[in-house]
Amino acid sequence: MSAATRITRMRALLAQQPARKAVFAATSMRAPIHHHLGRTAAVTTVRAQKDTWRPWVAASVATAGVISWQLGNSLVEAESPAKPNTVIDPDSKAEFPLTIPSEDGSPARLLGLGVRKITFLKVQVYVVGLYAKVSDLDDHNSRLRALPEVQKFQKADQESADAAFKAIIETPIELILRISPVRNTNGPHLRDGFTRSLTAAAREQKLSEPENQEAMEGIMEFKNLFPKGKIDAKQALLFKKSPDGSMTVQLDNEVLGTIRNRWLIETFFFGYLQGGHPLSEKARDSIAEGIQNLLLQ
Repeated sequence: MSAATRITRMRALLAQQPARKAVFAATSMRAPIHHHLGRTAAVTTVRAQKDTWRPWVAASVATAGVISWQLGNSLVEAESPAKPNTVIDPDSKAEFPLTIPSEDGSPARLLGLGVRKITFLKVQVYVVGLYAKVSDLDDHNSRLRALPEVQKFQKADQESADAAFKAIIETPIELILRISPVRNTNGPHLRDGFTRSLTAAAREQKLSEPENQEAMEGIMEFKNLFPKGKIDAKQALLFKKSPDGSMTVQLDNEVLGTIRNRWLIETFFFGYLQGGHPLSEKARDSIAEGIQNLLLQ
């Protein structure tokens, strides 16, 4: 049978069946995140209403519906918390707790978070978030809220924001940096990245000889705290700056050690908060927004 004959017969068969239009309705699934760090995820899927259209078209619609349903649920899970008291980083999809225990067991709340990327490759390395004690954030008379630099904080003004961040870091309050790798890695890999950034900061600051010696001693002490083994993507390094000026380093609940080098602690924290070339622009912007929103309360 020739191709022309087959086409003619197909057209005749189609002409014998009543033409029906498929009707679709959009179904919106929303998962709200009540926090400035998250955004409401809205995913629209296509649902075929009951129809008796041609079997092969109906099968295609059913297949599309299943695929859309699967993608829709996947997107909702990626952009809304998988469990209470969490937020999802929009870039890496990493899950971060909104609160974690502070040194005395009271809650510390997430101010902002963002992904750290290797600049020239745009490869995601880890997600970093900054926490402060809830009492320091919500009490209008707390040391943090009472700082003049914080009172004058303007997110869009780099000079104002840098002054406020420096004042927060230098004030004897508890701050916690939580760093979680995007993929499985190891201690030496993360350690080397941190120490390169600290060494570069020491050069840029044009330190005096005694200051430079203090910085190098701090970096060496810092390097020795890191584990040599594997660190999974679901694990987290915690850098806890204490009111007494020390910084404790933890891998999840395991304490790796404590450092008291003031230059290293302040430089390490400010590396994520400075306006010029922060280690993570997304984190710096998110934390700045967190401070700005705090002042509006």
